[in-house]
Amino acid sequence: MGYHDATTRVIAERAGVAEGSIYRHFPDKRALFVAAAVEGQRGLTEWMADLPARAGGRPVADVLTEVFVELSRLRETVVPLELAMAATPELQRHLEGAALDETVRGLGGPPQLLADYLRAERERGRVRADLDPTRTAVVLLATLFGVQTSPLAGPGGLDEAGIRELVSVFVDGIAPRPAPPAPAG
Repeated sequence: MGYHDATTRVIAERAGVAEGSIYRHFPDKRALFVAAAVEGQRGLTEWMADLPARAGGRPVADVLTEVFVELSRLRETVVPLELAMAATPELQRHLEGAALDETVRGLGGPPQLLADYLRAERERGRVRADLDPTRTAVVLLATLFGVQTSPLAGPGGLDEAGIRELVSVFVDGIAPRPAPPAPAG
């Protein structure tokens, strides 16, 4: 059942409550879905809370791989909910005209924490100075979730090796790596 088909009446029936009780806690269906997505990723958000403080430590690719492996665990629970919401005209109208930074800050959670981490790495000179941390975080997350929900990634999505390769494409690019220098002698 998608976002459009999940009416507040159906949600209330499945929850065993009166439809009106939903509106005592949430102003509309969108707010209910956002709360469900936030709750579904609460453990991950708590785990990621110190991500910006990790900047300057381990290599960026290693940190991103670890984060993406954890995020990929949301494949079966939160990602379908977020994708269903993103595809609705109601949410599109809500986001129209909103600046990307404002939208990500409003969402909080993994997108904001990843943007904060990238910003901290940029300040340390470990990420290109011309990259917008928020836009980069959105592109990274959209790519990860796009791949993880694609049938081409297989029934379980990418494993850790596949995620490491995906991160490598972002961190190192797709240009061939220079050959190591020949040994002196």
